[in-house]
Amino acid sequence: MTTIEDTKTEAAVVAQLAREGAEHEELMVGEVYALQDGIGGFRVVSTDEFAEAPRRAEASRVLTDAASFATYVNRHKTDATEVFAHTNTATVVAVIDSHRAGADLGLPGWQKHRVTLKLEHSKPWLAWAAADGKWFDQEEFAEFIENRFSEVIVPDPAAMIDIATSFEAKKGVDFKAGFRGESGEVKLQYEETVKAKAGQKGELEIPKKIQLALRPYVGGPIYSIWANFRYRITANGLRLGFILERPENILDAAFADVVTDLRDGKEASEKDSRPGHEGIGSTPLFYGKPAL
Repeated sequence: MTTIEDTKTEAAVVAQLAREGAEHEELMVGEVYALQDGIGGFRVVSTDEFAEAPRRAEASRVLTDAASFATYVNRHKTDATEVFAHTNTATVVAVIDSHRAGADLGLPGWQKHRVTLKLEHSKPWLAWAAADGKWFDQEEFAEFIENRFSEVIVPDPAAMIDIATSFEAKKGVDFKAGFRGESGEVKLQYEETVKAKAGQKGELEIPKKIQLALRPYVGGPIYSIWANFRYRITANGLRLGFILERPENILDAAFADVVTDLRDGKEASEKDSRPGHEGIGSTPLFYGKPAL
C-alpha cells in the first residue's frame, strides 16, 4: 500500500532527477539571482565575485599621516564625498560615497567607502607623557634626563646633562631641605656623611621649569611646552619629577593644525624635513563623527 509520505518522497526524487537532467543555464556575471533554497523559499545569490570589478566600491582604510589621507581622498573623491574631523579622538573620517547634494539632492549614497586618519603620537611625546606626574628616585631621574636631553631647549642640553650628572654623583648624600632662589630655581641642600661623621654640606641647584620642543603627532609640526620640576624629600631619599603644563591644549592645537593642512595643503618644510602635500580643497569638511 502506497502512503501519502511515499508519494511525496517519490515526487521529490522525480523533481530532483529532472533538475539534474536539465541543461545548465549560463549566468550573467555581475547580476543578482533568486534561487530556490530547497525548503520552499528563495535565497539571493550575487555573482560579483566572478565579475571583473564589483558594482560599487567598499573599503575601510586607516592611515596615520595627513599627507597620505589627503592623497587618498583626492584620488577617490566624488561630488558626494564628505570629511568629518573629531577633536577629542584626534581622528578624521572621509566618507567617499556619502549622500549627494545640490541637483542630486535626495539621492543617497551607500557610505561604504571610508578612510580614517588615525594620528599616532611621536616617541618623544609618548616618553614625556608617560613620565608626566611620575616620581623618580635620583638615579631614575638622571637616566631619564640623559636619554631625553635633546628635546629640552631651556636650559640648553649641556646644562641638562650637568644636572643629570650631578644627581648621579649625589645619590649617596642626605638631602635636608629645599628652597627657591631669587631667580626661581630650586636649591636642594644636602650633607655628605662618611662613617657617621659630619661631612661636607652643599647645595644642588635645578631649574624651576624646563621648556621642551616636542612633536605631538608623527609627521606633524613641533610645539613648545613647559614642564615644572618638583621634588620631595622622604625617609627613603630624594624623589624627583615634573608636570607638563596643559598638554591637552597642545594636542588640541596640533590637531587643529592637521585639519587646516588637510583642507588647505602644506608646503614642504626644510626646518623639520616634513614633506608637503595638496589639500582636499572644496571637499566639505565638518566637525563631528559620521554615523556608522
